[in-house]
Amino acid sequence: MLTKIRSLLTLVVIFFHKIYDNLYRYITGIPTLKRSRITPDLFLGSQYSRIGLGKLRALGITAIINMREHSVYEEARYQGIKYLHLPTVDNTPPQLETLVKGADFAAKEIKSGGKVYIHCRQGLGRGPTMTIAYLISTGLTFDDAFALVKKVRTFINPRPGQVTRLKELERYYKEKRL
Repeated sequence: MLTKIRSLLTLVVIFFHKIYDNLYRYITGIPTLKRSRITPDLFLGSQYSRIGLGKLRALGITAIINMREHSVYEEARYQGIKYLHLPTVDNTPPQLETLVKGADFAAKEIKSGGKVYIHCRQGLGRGPTMTIAYLISTGLTFDDAFALVKKVRTFINPRPGQVTRLKELERYYKEKRL
């Protein structure tokens, strides 16, 4: 019951951030489908180009989590941006430890005032899985976290194995909080 209350309170706060975000999108016209703003400090999208990396910097992104098997750029390219590479085979679920590591990385960055961009190749499966994992780590239930991401990025498509792993992660955090 406490988990559901915590999840609902988090959703209320996010709802008000969404209102601001929608106004910002209306005025500035960004972000595009390549990049979705899930919360004020959390972005989800696809692989970016060199120009896109500059745009991420301009948005205030201070950390990137790459879920692709391979890193497109050498780490030196990310000057001033923290970078975490969590190689995951396409259409497969990341290990539970990988999701916890990524969620901890994102939480630490956001807590210190930063903004995090999570991506895979297309932003359909692995990236959304990590994004939902972070949201679960903040106290949201799987269903609420999935609905939040799906509302902003309507075309996400985590595979059944990824969904199963996220539900395992939800149980992990629930037991950890007890």
